[in-house]
Amino acid sequence: MSISAAQNRWLEKFVKLLLTLQGVEQESDNNDCRTLTITYNGKFNKINLTTLVSEIRDQKNQYSQIRNTLTELGIEEGKKLVPAKRSRNPMTPEMVTARAAQQKEFDAWQEAWQIIRQAEMSLDREYEISIMKDYY
Repeated sequence: MSISAAQNRWLEKFVKLLLTLQGVEQESDNNDCRTLTITYNGKFNKINLTTLVSEIRDQKNQYSQIRNTLTELGIEEGKKLVPAKRSRNPMTPEMVTARAAQQKEFDAWQEAWQIIRQAEMSLDREYEISIMKDYY
């Protein structure tokens, strides 16, 4: 079963979000294939993404590989950020800025997880609709 252009939009949204994060670089970019290099907490990994995938099963496998890569890097889904304990001294403006940046980056990674899950649910719906069309 072929996938729709809507599925490629999920992938584009995911890539755009990742490229805004620190430690994520795009190594190669032709319109159909992208290689993203992710460095997170001293760990390094690559993700190969393609829009040439024409089967729902293949795109599900691609999202599965993305999930596995993020998990290997220590980026876990559904976690809450627990900042370091505050000292008795008041926080300096630099400390406040650093904590805000840390929270923003953490939230962006969690948003990436949400995009992956939404894309997978969309693929499941598309698959079920195609099965119903074939049946009726």
